Amino acid sequence: MSIKELLFSFQGRIGRKTFWMWNVTYYILIVGFMAGINALFPAVAHLLLPLFLIVVLIPDLAITAKRWHDRDKSNWWLLMNVPLIAGRLSAPASDPSQLTQATTLQLIVSIAALICGAWIFIECGLLKGSQGDNRYGPEVK
Repeated sequence: MSIKELLFSFQGRIGRKTFWMWNVTYYILIVGFMAGINALFPAVAHLLLPLFLIVVLIPDLAITAKRWHDRDKSNWWLLMNVPLIAGRLSAPASDPSQLTQATTLQLIVSIAALICGAWIFIECGLLKGSQGDNRYGPEVK
């Protein structure tokens, strides 16, 4: 599978190793971007981080879709990412005082994100894919 297919196609299957390699890279990119933006443009860091998260959203969803496929589950399971995405985009980026001013909606989104994130972690990160070929492609070796 080419890098283009891996990052931008919602078809096929990948194993846990590829899923974890992407996630480590993904979070290193986010932390590196945050550190760089906070150092270079601290006044607008809270605006630039959500834009960056939108840029890396498609590759993240494409890789997660392939992992769901390896578990023989459809792309509809990507809907579990909605609370995670909402939480990431609404999190305060640079002002720690905003943490104490969370609204009820933010708390609900945070709890939903925690539950959905735990489910995705277990299903995609820990459990083996389905054995043999499935409707999404051949078994990942």
